[in-house]
Amino acid sequence: MVNGKRLMENVKQIINLFMSKLMIILLSLLMIEAKAQSVDSLVAEALKNNPQLKSLQYRITASERRTESINTLPAPNLSVEFSQVPTNSIDVLNQSISNNFGLSQMFPLGGKLNAMAEVERKNTLVEGNNYEIYKINLIAQVKMSYYTLWLIDRKIEVQKKNITFINDVIKSVESSYYTNKINQADMLTLQSEIASNETQLLILEKQKEAEIYKINKLLGRNLESKEVFAVTDFSTEILSSSQSKLEELLRTSNPSLKKMDRMIEMNNAMIDANNRELIPDLMVQGMFMRMPRGMILTSKADVMMIEPKTEYMYSLMASINLPFAPWSINKYKAKEEEIIAGISSIEYEKTDMQREMDSQLKAALFKYNTAVDLTKLYYDKVIPLYSKAAESQVSAYQNNRTGVTTVIDSYRMLLMQHMNFYMAQADTQMVLAEIEMMVGSELK
Repeated sequence: MVNGKRLMENVKQIINLFMSKLMIILLSLLMIEAKAQSVDSLVAEALKNNPQLKSLQYRITASERRTESINTLPAPNLSVEFSQVPTNSIDVLNQSISNNFGLSQMFPLGGKLNAMAEVERKNTLVEGNNYEIYKINLIAQVKMSYYTLWLIDRKIEVQKKNITFINDVIKSVESSYYTNKINQADMLTLQSEIASNETQLLILEKQKEAEIYKINKLLGRNLESKEVFAVTDFSTEILSSSQSKLEELLRTSNPSLKKMDRMIEMNNAMIDANNRELIPDLMVQGMFMRMPRGMILTSKADVMMIEPKTEYMYSLMASINLPFAPWSINKYKAKEEEIIAGISSIEYEKTDMQREMDSQLKAALFKYNTAVDLTKLYYDKVIPLYSKAAESQVSAYQNNRTGVTTVIDSYRMLLMQHMNFYMAQADTQMVLAEIEMMVGSELK
């Protein structure tokens, strides 16, 4: 009877100590919760501050400016010549035979400039797709890192609860150990369990530091910043779209597939610009000539009959190039064949990419449905059953039908099932982020 009362008192002490320590842990979690940020706020911060995303935005701007610069005429050419100045004179203006002032301008014909600008306009769309690809990947990476950090926090919480519980048990049974009511093997088992949990706790803390570095890099923050806290609880996003709807979204919204279409359009524009190179370019030149010593005389001219005076003349010239000459035309034909081969390569690459994405989407949906089912199973069945089993072990211990290590094992297994439940929750959100990355749009 006395032993039973002592056992009851030991159990009450264990429970009271455990609840008091649990309250301390909960208070510390509430303090962290006050600093915690939601995943949406971190995504918004990443979209605002990520350096690579800013770089891609400037590439779009650069391509737009390049379109404007291409669609302009080439610069005109101005020339000045002082012809045949005597070596004993420095008066180049009046002692030269002629002063020549020329202005020439090249005119690309056949809409060449607009065709080249169209190529760059298509390239701007490709740069826009590069931006969207990185953006959707960035959002997915931030979400995955966030829920990984959340899961690590929950694992740390489970390990701390287990350590606290075992420490409380050791304190409560120390008096029984000294009076030989509990053997040394049980004490060593409890101490080794604490050491094992402390080892796992150290590993988890290091994993958390590494994940914080990763999140800081994505957010554009100082890498040494530690001000990253995940909320302790979040509203679970449920995927309501069917598989066929998601496959349709993948084909129409995925930025990587869109980029392939834009690249094909750009290559077609390059073929058009290349073929327009076969149209000749027009060169127009005008020249104004001043002859300060009069017209140039020949050896048969009667010098005595002519009084030298300044003469003025002008000349006009127009010329075209001949790109269709037999020895030049192959340059443009070979270029067209090169671009056509490139288009075929892109088309097959797009087909392969779409097949790969379809396969990954099916696998992700299977993982998502599995995680959802596991979450429900742990919450509705596994955790309640393990809770009842732990309570039964406590009752058995109170009636001296089992040992303290059995009670510890039952609580440890209960905490492990809680950890599995958290893992299933995190997997649900991470797979959802992966699916959003593949289809290229946010899903609720």
